[in-house]
Formats: sequence, structure tokens, C-alpha cells
Amino acid sequence: MLTIILIGFVLAIGAIAIHRLLKNYSGMAFAVYPAAAFVWFLTQYQTVASGEVVMSSMEWLPSLGIALDFKLDGLSLLFALLITGIGAIVLTYAGTYMKGVDHTDRFFVALILFMASMLGLVLSDNIISLFVFWELTSFSSYFLIGFKHEDKASRKSALEALLITAGGGLALLAGLVLLGIGGGSMSISELLTRGNELADSGLFNAAMLLIIIGCFTKSAQFPFHFWLPSAMAAPTPVSAYLHSATMVKAGIYLLARMSPVFNGADGWHATLLLFGATTMIVGAIIAILQTDLKKILAYTTVSALGLLTMLLGIGTSVAIHAVVIFILAHALYKGCLFLVAGIVDHQTGSRDIRKLGRIFKDMPYTAITAIIACLSMAGIPPLFGFISKEFSYESTIGMITNSPLTTSAFFLTGVFFTAAAGMLSYMVFFGKRNKLKVKVHEAPVTMVAGPILMALLSLVFGLSSGWINPLLDQASLAILPGNESLKMGLWHGINTELLLSLATLLVGLSAFSFIYLNPRLMSRIEISEKIKPSYAYEQVMEGIADLSKGVTRYVQNGYLRVYVSMMVGTFCVLALIILQDFGIPKISILWSDFRVYDIVIGIIMIIACFYTVMAKSRLLAIAMLGIVGYGVAFVFIIFGAPDLAMTQILIETLTVVLFVLVLWKLPRYLIFAEGFIKFRYFLVSALFGGIMTWIVMIVTQYPLDSHLKVFFSENSYPLAMGKNVVNVILVDFRSMDTLGEIVVLGIAAIGVYGLVKFNGDKKGGKA
Repeated sequence: MLTIILIGFVLAIGAIAIHRLLKNYSGMAFAVYPAAAFVWFLTQYQTVASGEVVMSSMEWLPSLGIALDFKLDGLSLLFALLITGIGAIVLTYAGTYMKGVDHTDRFFVALILFMASMLGLVLSDNIISLFVFWELTSFSSYFLIGFKHEDKASRKSALEALLITAGGGLALLAGLVLLGIGGGSMSISELLTRGNELADSGLFNAAMLLIIIGCFTKSAQFPFHFWLPSAMAAPTPVSAYLHSATMVKAGIYLLARMSPVFNGADGWHATLLLFGATTMIVGAIIAILQTDLKKILAYTTVSALGLLTMLLGIGTSVAIHAVVIFILAHALYKGCLFLVAGIVDHQTGSRDIRKLGRIFKDMPYTAITAIIACLSMAGIPPLFGFISKEFSYESTIGMITNSPLTTSAFFLTGVFFTAAAGMLSYMVFFGKRNKLKVKVHEAPVTMVAGPILMALLSLVFGLSSGWINPLLDQASLAILPGNESLKMGLWHGINTELLLSLATLLVGLSAFSFIYLNPRLMSRIEISEKIKPSYAYEQVMEGIADLSKGVTRYVQNGYLRVYVSMMVGTFCVLALIILQDFGIPKISILWSDFRVYDIVIGIIMIIACFYTVMAKSRLLAIAMLGIVGYGVAFVFIIFGAPDLAMTQILIETLTVVLFVLVLWKLPRYLIFAEGFIKFRYFLVSALFGGIMTWIVMIVTQYPLDSHLKVFFSENSYPLAMGKNVVNVILVDFRSMDTLGEIVVLGIAAIGVYGLVKFNGDKKGGKA
């Protein structure tokens, strides 16, 4: 399994070269990777379907308990088959769809990177490696959503998706770490069996809440759902792959994977049920108010994700069966419909259902494919979507509490799904309002073949669900250990579920008829921006931007003295926090300890410092500062450090020379500010001087008996062939530090040179 994932990352690295070599055939070439992976996973079908688990492991950071552990059970195999199977279809489709688009090579890099990351996520059996792959999916999806980076809306949508999913990722990381600490392991398989230990650890509820937040952001649950419709700015292959079958279901996958740990806990079922049902209804209502094909599909996807979360919240045997069935059913019909929407847009130049219509004869294969997928979406037999709807109804009806309310919510969602299916099929291919100005014809086979295959699978699995039953049964056991055996079928007799399904279809068709016959009335229905979660998000982002501007105006105001004072002030605050534990050292200084030249040099340096600050010309300030530097050099000489004195003299001389050379280039000299600002800088300076004096006094109280002195004196010549200990330390023992300092000085010198040579632009701008 690790090999399959690594091949994906290697392929992503070489995708640009491969695309430039194969040009228009690169999509089919890239599709070989997920197709081959799909075949390998199929070879493991019988093993997993029989109840066995395939494991592989490789140590990564054993000291931290992090390993590249991978686990293939029913749940991970279901997702792996969806990721690779639909991935092969999407890559083949994208090869034609993206033909002639600039930077297609970058598109394939990000898409393959996402594919490999998603595989790593669903196969990981270590919470840290799972999180790494989780973040890689957010990272790669950012580039896919913002592929049209010249478009402001695409950049905004990509950033929105990244901030929400990455923010949730931080919550997820904290939750997973708490889970690992509480359970005493980083292995997911081990944690799933340590529910009692986790419950007794005191970290259980916090870990559960943080993991739920991370999953909700990834799977677009209310109130985080708005990023998903905005992500429709991405090319259609991205929407079909990320936003119907894979990325948005990552949160659902993790909720399902963690269900054995949290199932039965206070708050787990209620939270998933409440937010899932809210998301389900909100997404379905907004979907029927849209006129853009991809927006309709996006909001129905939001609703479908809410349904999955609600079913996990119900948590019964039937509900878990409904989850795994709907994951497959939704991936097939929604992936198909997204690709159909791309075909319609590609061939007609429009996704607006108000302009489309009467194109069945021009695009018969696409139309029939869309109709089959829409029938599955509406839950009409013998499609696989009908089986999914039956199990969902059975789940809500069988609830001990709130059954009527939950069943009513699902009934309302089913009505809107049926209406949306009519909008996506009848209005597009048979509607009377055809306002297209182009001649429509069927899409190339490389674009149509994938949707046809997914539509046919919806039909095949509906007619003969026994093919897929063992895998879905094992997937449900991974979510709810000890679950009853899954038995799927089209006919279960005349029961409440069947009657509700028929009622859903009748009311849904009525709702669609109303929408179709009253387009003007529907266009007048608008949802106020101020009640949308996206409005709150935008307000928060604007507030952060305004705060940043205000802080930047104050902190980055262009005055060097402000920058220096802030750095020095911060150092003083941190130093005071540390020094308070040392107390005030005893002062025992006698006049006899001072020599005349000590006092003279000290007085000269103090006077020079005063005139440096109070000077009214830059030349005088530089001269006074040089006197201070030379005074320090004399101190070094007096206390037996001639090498440091030489260095200090050279630096001071060079500094003065450089200042004099660039003096005429510098702007007008500003006299030191008066009033409070002047007092503030004096206060910071005095505080810094006092703290440094305090530190020196503390240090001098302790004997200077460092063992390093002995080590360097004994080893400088034998190891480095140098008799000057200081030079040996700088050049040999601390050579990397010295090299780093040289690099920093070199960069600074280049920067100074650039500023000096800059004479402004041609319009007379100043540096």
C-alpha cells in the first residue's frame, strides 16, 4: 500500500514532463496509475470481504510513536476503490476537457498529488500520518480550486476553502493528539479497542469535540458548508472528483472510522444528528433555488453530506448500513452528474438551466446518462439510489426518539432531491427555453465514457446488489463492530418505507412542476446575505484585515527607531520575567577598585552617548558614536583582549567611512522628537541599560570555572592545528555559526549596496 501511495507522489513530481511529452494524451496516460491501483485493490476484495484485514507497516519516527501503518478493511477498501476508480475516469475525462487550457500540466500535478494523499488518508492506521495526508489533501485542493488564479473569484474561493479546512485541521490535530495521549497509542486500530481507557482519561470529551469540528469543516457541515458551493469555481473534473466522491467525504470517513470509540458517548449522537439534519435540509432548500448546474449539484452534495452525518448520529445497525450504501450510491450518481454538467458546459458554453433545453437529440448519450443518474438521485427503482433511500427511511423510522421529526426532515430532503433531479435532467435536455447561440453536438467518447460507466453501475448495483453486498457488509462492521449482516434488495414488500418513497416521488414531481412552470416567481426568492454563515465569515475576514492594517500602520510605520524600541522593549519584558527569580545582587564596589583611566574613558563614553542622541546634524552624531566605539575598544585593551579591540576598531572605522560615503544619499536628518515620544525612547533605553547592568552583576557573582576553557585550550592545537584559541573556536569548533554570520553580513551588504545604488524610477520617484 505504501508503494502505491509513493508511486502517486513520484508521478505527481514527473507530471509536468510527462504532459509536455504526451500533450493531448497525457490524461489517459495518467489514468493508468489509478486504474492499476484499482485493479490491485480488486485483488484484495475476496480477502477483505471474508472478514480479514490487510496490514502493512514501516517505521517513520519510532521515538515519537509515528509509523507509516496502513490498514485495508471493508471501510478503507470501499473508499480506495472509489478514489482510484473514479480517479481513473476523471483523469481520462480531464485530458479532453482541459485540452487547450493553459497550465494543464500544473492541474495534473495537483490532481495526482491529491489522489495519492487521499489514498494515504483512508489507508492510514496511525493518527499522525493520517493527519499529514489530511493536510496534504487541503493543500492540493487549494491549488485545484484556485487553478484559474487570474480570476479573483477563484482565488477567493480557494483561500476560503483552505482557511476553513486547514483551521478545522488544527482542531483535528489537537483532537487526535489528545486521543493518542488518552489511549496511550498512536495506532488507530489500538485506539478503537481502548474506549474505556479513553473515557477514564479525562481527555475523551475534548478529543471528541475537536475531531468533530475537524470533520465538519472538511465535509462542509453547517455552519461551515458555504465553502463547498464557492469551490465550484474549480474546473469541472475537480468538482466531480473532490467535491462529490473524495475530499468532502474525508470528514465522513473519519467520523465513521472513529465511531467505535465515541459510539454511545454523551453528545456524539446528538451533535451529529442535529448538525447533520440541519445541513441536510439547508443544502436541499438552497439547491432548488439555484440556476447554475454546478451550484445545484454543490448544494445537493452539501445536503447529502448532512444526511451521512445524520445517519452516523443515529448510529443504529440499519443506519450504519444506510451510510455505506449511500456513500457508494452518491459517489456514482453525483460524480456522473458533475461530469455531465462539464460536458454540457463544454459543448454549449452555458451551465444556466434558464438558457438550456431541447438538446436531447443533439446529445443523446449524455442525456440518457444524466437521466439514469438523476433517477438514482431521486431514488427511483431499479437504481441503486432507491435501495439507499429505502435504508435511510428505515433508519429514521426505527429511531427510539425523535423518529417523526427526523423522518419528516428526510422526507422534505427527498422531495427537494427529486425536484433537483428534474431540474438537472428535464429542464436541461427537454425544456422549452433554449437560448443557446451555438450548434450543439455530442462530446468526445473520452468525456462521455466515464459518466456512462458510472450510470450503468448505478443500474447494475440496483438490479444485482449481491455483487457489492460483501464489501459493504464489511464496511459497516468497521464502523459498528458486531453489526448485523447486510442484506440488500429492491423488494421488501409493501411497507412504510416503500409508501414514504412513493410519497416522496409524487410530492417531489409536484415541486418540480411548480419550479418549472413558475421561473419568474422562483427567481424572486432570495436569501438575505446577512443570515448566511458566509456573511459572518466575510465580516471576520474583513475585521482581521482592518486589524492587521491598523497594527501594521503602527508597527511598520517606516521609522527605524520604532522598530528598535519594540525589539528592545520586548527583550526587556522577557528578561524581567526571567530575572525576577535571581533577585537583586549585592553591590560591593570601592573607589579603590577604579583606575584613573577607567573613570576618564567612562566619562568620555557617557558624554559621547549624550551628544550622539542630542546631535542636530548627522555628521556630529556619527562622530560621537565612533567615539563610543573606540572607547569600548580601549576597555577591551585594558582588560587584556587585544583581538577584540582590533575587531572593534576595524568595525568602527569601517562604519564611520561607510556613513560618510553615503551621507549625501541619505534623506534629511530628523531632529529627535519632543514630548512623550522622546521620553518613551529614553525610558526604553534606561530600562535596557539597567537590565544589562543587572545581568552583568549577576554573572560576576558566580566563579568563572567553565570546563570549556580547559577543553578548548587542550584541544585547539591537536584537533585544529591552531594556537589562537579564539580563532580556532570561530573557524573550526563553531564554523557553521561563523559561516552563518558571514552569510548574514553578506546579504546585509548587498541590501545596503542596492539601496545606495537605487536612484528612483524614471518618473522621479525617490528611494
